[in-house]
Amino acid sequence: CGSGLADAVAWLLRTRLLASSGRLKRLDEVPDHPLCDRLVTIDGMPAFRLAEGVELTQLDLRALQNAKGAIAAGVQILLAKAGLKAEQLDEILLAGSFGSYIDPASARALGLVPPIDLERVIAAGNSSLEGAKMALLSFREQQLGNGLAMRIEYVELSGRADFTPAFTDSLAFPVPGTVT
Repeated sequence: CGSGLADAVAWLLRTRLLASSGRLKRLDEVPDHPLCDRLVTIDGMPAFRLAEGVELTQLDLRALQNAKGAIAAGVQILLAKAGLKAEQLDEILLAGSFGSYIDPASARALGLVPPIDLERVIAAGNSSLEGAKMALLSFREQQLGNGLAMRIEYVELSGRADFTPAFTDSLAFPVPGTVT
């Protein structure tokens, strides 16, 4: 699952078996590491054995890294568009199944969310379902939702000239110990 993958990759970063570039270390690079026996090669590519028959491959890591880069680039662009810095945010809501189960510390360690206090990173659960129930059951909440919808601006990220540079800049994982 995605939240388990995020936890595993954050752990690999902390144990320094994964470079901030997203490259998994090879056995010959860390022969004395206590977990070096879990570094394996699959089809000529490095991988980390989580359990017998369950390996985290370099391709898995790159897929997560690309998703993380896109999310982080989107956050960066939206913050700039709003004229805000990450530290000015009151909270970050992680919605949906992934947001409900991901450890906020892992999300921050990967750079999925900006480096803010973990108390301000909140799992919101299935927010679309909750919002729909609130609107159906309460005229007041429906009115509040309508007012909010009038103030929201849709921002298409894929066609923006600043998305690709922001994405490229966001691909690296934070260096362990630099995010507090």
